[in-house]
Amino acid sequence: MILVVPDTNFLVYGVKHGINIDYQLDRLFNCYKVVILKCVREELEKLKKRLKGKEKYAVSLLLSLIQKYEEEGEDIPGRYTDEIIVNYALKCKERGKKVVVCTNDKALKEKLLEIGIPVVVVKQKRYFELQGYI
Repeated sequence: MILVVPDTNFLVYGVKHGINIDYQLDRLFNCYKVVILKCVREELEKLKKRLKGKEKYAVSLLLSLIQKYEEEGEDIPGRYTDEIIVNYALKCKERGKKVVVCTNDKALKEKLLEIGIPVVVVKQKRYFELQGYI
């Protein structure tokens, strides 16, 4: 089982461009589980309060969509969401679990690939691509 950990930007980008997240993940992985970190959900809730119009609607839709995924409630060290995602991925890797992080953030992607964590990115605003090795 592969743990798939999306960051906030990846989720928002996917919904904003009408990408079917589940379909794209099914295309890449046979057996996986999406894990939403608490900090990602909290970031989405803050965004919802700050945004207006279509963007607020997109984030509201996203918050209802992610309810079907498992949320990781365990406290993971780190001050910022990206740091928490890296620490969670490393913790999973140390425990022998397969983990993949979904992000469009260039700096986060480079850091994860550097430490041997594979990454899923959006390509051409239409599909997901796996970078690195599981």
